[in-house]
Amino acid sequence: MSLRRLVASLISTTALFGCSSDTQSPGSAVASAGASNSAGATTGGAGGGSNASGGSSALGSAGRIDVAGGPNFNLDPDAGATDPDAGNECSHLNIGIFGKPGTNASSNFQQWLEASGTSAQRTQTNTGEPLTSATLQPFDVVVLDHLQREYTAEEAATFATWVSAGGGVVSMTGYEDDPNVDWRANSLLAPLGVAYSGSRVDGPIQSFATHPVTAGITSVSFVGGYSVSELSGAASTRTPIAFDTAAGNAAHGTVGFAVQMGKGHAVVWGDEWIEFDSEWSALPQITRLWVQVFAWIAPVNKCELSPPK
Repeated sequence: MSLRRLVASLISTTALFGCSSDTQSPGSAVASAGASNSAGATTGGAGGGSNASGGSSALGSAGRIDVAGGPNFNLDPDAGATDPDAGNECSHLNIGIFGKPGTNASSNFQQWLEASGTSAQRTQTNTGEPLTSATLQPFDVVVLDHLQREYTAEEAATFATWVSAGGGVVSMTGYEDDPNVDWRANSLLAPLGVAYSGSRVDGPIQSFATHPVTAGITSVSFVGGYSVSELSGAASTRTPIAFDTAAGNAAHGTVGFAVQMGKGHAVVWGDEWIEFDSEWSALPQITRLWVQVFAWIAPVNKCELSPPK
C-alpha cells in the first residue's frame, strides 16, 4: 500500500462520535446506549465552553483553564477534535456537575460520562462558591445536581444569559424529601419558566410525549420526586415530555419539561434516581434517556455521548 493510501485509510477511521445537529435530534450514539454499561475512567478532554458571556478566565499550560476567584479545570482543548476531511467536525463536550451527589451511590455515573467521550467535573459543592460567567465558561452543559444553596437574582440572570447563548442544562431534584432543600434549583430555573412544585411523586414514570429526549422510552425509575410546573412570563418555549399517571397520583401531572431559550436547551426532570448507579447501569432505558438528553441539550457541533460497549 502506498504511503498516501495508508494515510487516507487512517484518516477515514477517526470518526468516533456523532455530532449534535441544529435540529437537536439524537444521533447514532443512541443505538449503542444500554448495550453495556461498564463505567471506567478515561482521559478527560475539552473544547472549552464558548457559550458564556463576560467573566475572567485564561487558558493555562496543558489546557488548564484558570478561573478568577474559582476552581481550575484541567481541560484538553484538542480532545475530540478530528480532521475535517474525515467528515466529522464535532468537538469535545465539557460537562459541569453543580452540587454534591445524591444519597445513593452515583460515582460510576461521572466515570461513565467520561468513558462515553466527555469530560465531567463537579463544582459548586459548598455554599461559598459564587456563580459567575467565569464559572460557566469552561462548560458546554451543566447538570444541576444536589445544590448546596439557593442562588441570587444576579446569579440567576448570569445563568440565563449563558443558557440563551447556547448552554445546555439538565436539572434534577428529590434528594432529601424537603422542598426547602430539594427546590433550590428553582432559583436558577425561574428565568427558564419552570419550577419544581407539589408533593412527593413515586413512579415509575411510564407516560411520555413524542420528543427527541424521550424517543423509545417506556419506563423510568422515579422515587420521591416532584412535579414540574410552568411559570408565566418567561422568554422560553416549554414542552411537557413526561407525566405521572400512576394510580392515586393523577393530580401530580407533568414531571419533565424540555425547554428552549435563545440558543440554549434544558431538560428539567423531577427526580434524581436516574443518576444513581443502581438505575442507569442496570436499566438500559435510563442509559438511553441520558444519551438522548445530552444529544438534545448539547450545543451544535458538540460530540454526542458514545457509551462504551
